[in-house]
Amino acid sequence: EAFSWARRVLDAERVLGLDRELDLQRWALDAPDLVMSVSNWTYFNCQFTVSYGLMLWVYFRRNHAFYFSRNALMLASFLGLVGYNTLPTAPPRMFPELGYVDTLQQTAINHDSGIVALFANPYAAMPSLHTAYALVIGITAISVCRNPLIRLVWALYPALVVFSIVTTGNHWLLDAVAGAGVASCAALLALALSRGVLPRRGRDPVGPLVLLRGRRGRAAAARGGSALPSSPPAQ
Repeated sequence: EAFSWARRVLDAERVLGLDRELDLQRWALDAPDLVMSVSNWTYFNCQFTVSYGLMLWVYFRRNHAFYFSRNALMLASFLGLVGYNTLPTAPPRMFPELGYVDTLQQTAINHDSGIVALFANPYAAMPSLHTAYALVIGITAISVCRNPLIRLVWALYPALVVFSIVTTGNHWLLDAVAGAGVASCAALLALALSRGVLPRRGRDPVGPLVLLRGRRGRAAAARGGSALPSSPPAQ
């Protein structure tokens, strides 16, 4: 069934003019090795390492934006699970007869590695949660980071993720389109949970670590002030 759905996805892409995965992968394989190294690393790290790392930072340093983004990620995961069970779809790497290559087989950690093989669903291509997570994380980072260059990097981050999932042979382009739809639906549901209230905009540090540092600073100032000798009374 998963292979049947994959062929339907590919047929739909041909109708829409989106069947460019093979061309993109061949270009990446012919490019300098750095291109595929970045692509392979991004695929295995973006959904969990990068996403959870950014969310931890947001929780401790930009707490006002954490809960909305957390809800959006959780809802995206739920919608993704519905999609995986409704439309189990084989990824391009499972079609070597069409010319696709599983580039992750050349890396130390791949789909056959113990823990990955144990927990990963090999037919979880439609929709792409990599794309959904990248959009939620990217938009969150843009809204809370102060440095313009860093905001630009995060603005380009979803494109890098889509590039990686296609060039590694793990998703069809239509999977990424569906992933963007999942991210949009998750954001709307998160907005409904917050009763239509978006997290307030702000790039100033706010969070548990900031509050703790502030309390320590005030305590130190209070101790320093009490240690100063009182001024002599006016004559």
